[in-house]
Amino acid sequence: MLSFGPTRQMLRSVKRSLWPPVDPGLVDAGREGELAVARARIAIVVVLALSPAAEMIRHPQETPAALALAIEMLFLALAVTILQLARRHPPAASLGFVTAAIDVSFVTFYHATIFASGFALIAITSRVTFALYLLAILATSLRNDGRVATFAGTLAAVEWLALMQWASLTGFAQAALADGRFYGDIDAAGQAEEIVLIGTATMLARIIIARARGLRLSSIRDNLTGLLTRAHFEERLATELMRGSRHHRPLALAIIDVDQFKRVNDTAGHLAGDEVLREVAVRLTRTVRRTDLCARFGGDEFALAFIDTSVADAAAKLEEIRRTVSMTPIPLKIHAVVTITCSAGVAVAPLDGGDATSLIAIADARLLAAKKAGRDRLMVAG
Repeated sequence: MLSFGPTRQMLRSVKRSLWPPVDPGLVDAGREGELAVARARIAIVVVLALSPAAEMIRHPQETPAALALAIEMLFLALAVTILQLARRHPPAASLGFVTAAIDVSFVTFYHATIFASGFALIAITSRVTFALYLLAILATSLRNDGRVATFAGTLAAVEWLALMQWASLTGFAQAALADGRFYGDIDAAGQAEEIVLIGTATMLARIIIARARGLRLSSIRDNLTGLLTRAHFEERLATELMRGSRHHRPLALAIIDVDQFKRVNDTAGHLAGDEVLREVAVRLTRTVRRTDLCARFGGDEFALAFIDTSVADAAAKLEEIRRTVSMTPIPLKIHAVVTITCSAGVAVAPLDGGDATSLIAIADARLLAAKKAGRDRLMVAG
């Protein structure tokens, strides 16, 4: 019987390479990059509008210049609108793809207007105008999302080849082909050099994103458990609270403490204590959703944020977590087994407050109450 397992695995590997998963924290970090690109986009459109504006001043009756200026003004209005959208917190998840498509398509449209204005040689051979494609692709590296870079590079290659085909079919490229300084061709084979440049720019953008991803992950992930750090958790928590307030959705915050963890360190050693913390982290991540937040809050404390979750649903989930942690012994490398319990305090927005500081304080107070009440339990509102 034929086995398609290796083939499927290879296809998944290729897909993961071309379309890598993105940590939500990296997308949030790309917001500043999106703002920088939005400001640069406005500046570029203004500079490009200077030429038709000057032409209109010299020749007021010049119709092509008036049309070009009108189009530039439309793009300027679009660029300003995009800047306003980029300032929203959090930005729309698809904003990076939309703006990358606009940037690439604007370059294509710019080339098309050069063709239509009778400057086909410039449109085909000028490295200055073609470099706008490369700038649009490299700018995606500021968004910290490799998928956007892949999308922009693919779109640029497709639109450039389509532009060359359009120029050939409409006759706009005949002047450039007849000029002795132009040695290429309009078909795909003749445009191989341009496609290689687009592919190279895409690879460079992906490499920059990968480097930034490594640095970013090292700053937002706890070295021992791989969970979010407290600082990044609180940053993401504030973002989710803003989103929940906008859409009137609840959020449950839980602070979990490993009961009498000091005893594990004192009897089995700190390395064994590290094993226990890593195993608790594994059990927590197995029981929460991908959309939820899970962090090491400090020492033997963990924090969970259940997105769009009521107090009753959060209590049921935490009771399941408590049983999972407490009922399953943890084998240690020192050929010993330890059984632990945990306690948790829960606060829910907007019932207990709408900001991260208030929720953390209330959840921490309820955690302390749970420990004073005998440990191995959770404490919620009421």
